Amino acid sequence: MARPRRAAVAVVLAGAAVAVTLGVLGSVSNGPRELPAWVFSSTQSLKAWLASAVAALVVVQLVSALWMFGKLPGVGAVPRAVKIVHRVSGALAFVVSLPVAFYCLYGFGFDTATPRTLAHSLAGCLFYGAFTSKMLALRSARLPGWTVPVLGGTVLTVFVLVWALSALRWFQLTGIAL
Repeated sequence: MARPRRAAVAVVLAGAAVAVTLGVLGSVSNGPRELPAWVFSSTQSLKAWLASAVAALVVVQLVSALWMFGKLPGVGAVPRAVKIVHRVSGALAFVVSLPVAFYCLYGFGFDTATPRTLAHSLAGCLFYGAFTSKMLALRSARLPGWTVPVLGGTVLTVFVLVWALSALRWFQLTGIAL
């Protein structure tokens, strides 16, 4: 097996391990549980607003990635600040997503009650698995150049799905227009 193939398999297996582990943890969490809502009216509101903050940071990630890969029309060379913004917005998105993931896994568990909640649970686990794969791929010099953009696009797409199946729906149900 060639080195790039081994590296790709390792990256994908690590992401799959994270996704499956989260799914198993969520399925044995015995949710739902009452968790503190802090300054929000409910735990669902807390999750929706934090997930929306992550969504905004994901947009920053997308624009800065497009700029760094030369795919953003009308801009020139990539200033160092764009790379810093990309890293900082990614780190913030990850950190802000952690309480949401905790509330989902511990407060609600891996929910299979409806097609929407099943899709949300699966996509949430896949998000962290894809994120893990992307972070590992960043540090591997043996992978093809398209690997990180494809994994980044996967992380973005899956997060948008997670957000639409939860936060967007919550805002629609509660009457908060976006």
